[in-house]
Amino acid sequence: MFRKLKHALHYDPPSFTYPTLPQEPYTTRMIRLLPHEDKSAPIQCELFNYDLSETGDGTHLYQALSYVWGSEIKPETIILNGCTFQVTTNLHTALLYLRNRQLERILWVDAICINQDEEDHGHEKSKQIPLMRTIYAQAERVIVWLGDATENGDKALEEISCLGEAAGNGDEASDEAPVEAPYYEDPIKHSDACLRLLQRDWFSRIWVLQEVGVARCVYIMCGSVYINGHIFCEGLSILRRFLDLPSTIGPVAYLIRGALYRPKYELGSRGYISMGELIGMYHGHNATKQHDKLYALLGLSADRITDATRPDYSLPWTEVFKEVTSYLFPECSVETWNETETVIIKGKGWILGYVHSVDENFSEFGKQKIEVLFNDTAKSFGCKDHWETDWKLQASALLIQDGDIICLLKGASQPSIIRLCRDHFTVIAPAVTPQRRRQKESTPAAMPQERCSTNGLCDILLTWKTPLARRENKEKSEIMFMQMNKPPKFQEEPYEAEKRLKHIMLVVIDIAMRALVQEMFINKAIEQLLRQSGTKDPIIQELIAGGVYVDARGTERILQDLLRYQEYDRPISEETLIIATTECGTYGGIIMELFLQYQGANLPVSEEVVKAVAGNSISTPRGESPSL
Repeated sequence: MFRKLKHALHYDPPSFTYPTLPQEPYTTRMIRLLPHEDKSAPIQCELFNYDLSETGDGTHLYQALSYVWGSEIKPETIILNGCTFQVTTNLHTALLYLRNRQLERILWVDAICINQDEEDHGHEKSKQIPLMRTIYAQAERVIVWLGDATENGDKALEEISCLGEAAGNGDEASDEAPVEAPYYEDPIKHSDACLRLLQRDWFSRIWVLQEVGVARCVYIMCGSVYINGHIFCEGLSILRRFLDLPSTIGPVAYLIRGALYRPKYELGSRGYISMGELIGMYHGHNATKQHDKLYALLGLSADRITDATRPDYSLPWTEVFKEVTSYLFPECSVETWNETETVIIKGKGWILGYVHSVDENFSEFGKQKIEVLFNDTAKSFGCKDHWETDWKLQASALLIQDGDIICLLKGASQPSIIRLCRDHFTVIAPAVTPQRRRQKESTPAAMPQERCSTNGLCDILLTWKTPLARRENKEKSEIMFMQMNKPPKFQEEPYEAEKRLKHIMLVVIDIAMRALVQEMFINKAIEQLLRQSGTKDPIIQELIAGGVYVDARGTERILQDLLRYQEYDRPISEETLIIATTECGTYGGIIMELFLQYQGANLPVSEEVVKAVAGNSISTPRGESPSL
């Protein structure tokens, strides 16, 4: 390639060396992609400094490229300011398609405009990353390069464009828009090609979220096919009716669709989603460097950049992850290990309720709709005064399930959604924004966090895992399974574990009881909870799964004792048997039958127990059996 380039240029150009970038806070670089009538001619560009703060008439005439690097190997050579410069094959192909025959094109391309040399140790990159929001937000348009036209990618993009145009005028979300013939009768002609296109690396790359998430105009490009981003999203809304789209599509489409409604960018402005929510939403996306799991989200975040979130590639990832976790949960202790992706979070917090149900028919891109059932702790803090029970949330990388738990860790500014994993919890969504109620004059001004007391405060142990930077895409269920185990080096005192397990037991009982009171029969939330708690006690399973209604005062005590005996391998006590027969009404007989079936001769059947059973039998009308 280099020999061919020398022959075309008739001279031997030197290698390019970056000049020092000026220290002005809003200075970056741009390239002029020079025109050429010959499509196979070498790519020639001019690199120049550009002041992002210079608005003039308020219009910036550059375009920003959003693409994936692909391989880190850079086999292609371009001419940059008269010198040779190495680029990846994917970028070289993009520049060939973007080059005009007659007019130069002003572009911002990260691999060229930022010094990526290892000798720089990431210093310039660390300074330029905070400008990424400004660069993409002020661009005349953001061009998404999906790659060349292999595997009919261009035909797939054309078909998505046709679906989008048929969906309507594009002024409203098109999930309900009519699809006109011929696409309604024969909607997908290139379904395999469409799926392959949507499985390309761009959709799972974490940097693209910021690049399209702040843009005001987005175009999608594959080979020579070039379509409007909003039409692309309209087409996806139709396509998803007929095809099972990859899980990465929804969050990205949600951001692209929003470009049409974004206001003009102002320097120094921030996003509207908290850093905790963003990490929860997108930590499953891929990045070349682990650090980018955080830094790529800064431009979308509503939070101010702090020491914990300021880009610093010289720090090891475990230290960066520890600092940002401490930033999100400031009153918790955080432990990390070099050889593991998991962080351990220990602290105190309040269990506010659980996810009673997830609306599986909810179709809005990038969102999930859940119904929350609050407990007494939440009610005492005034959560019901401020929050609805139906929440529409940004979809997390790990989808929320029935039975997941709403938790407010002490010191945190937002509640989290966590999941029981036998003897601890794992983070599903580190931060969520509950649906707010419309405030009334009589509603207290203080938010729940400000009104919290020590009542209901629990010891909570959490694991939180971020997949490695360059990992093949996995199904969400597989990622969820990977998150359940604690690191082998984690240690805690026996008394700490016993206290924590007691709190977990109380959480399980409280949720199970509330679910039964709510519906009086088994639901998915209870099934999930039993599975996640790891309980194998058949009495517990049949007692709860059988729908024993908690109108009986003693049922809750029975379940508590059963869980405690299972945890510490203790026999069922005489007191528990008496409670079952005297305080559980007609259900006492059912409970005793379960005890006899599974415990048999091990039961402590004393004279007092026999009297209690006899008394309960007398109080139950003959011929009448308890009904569930």
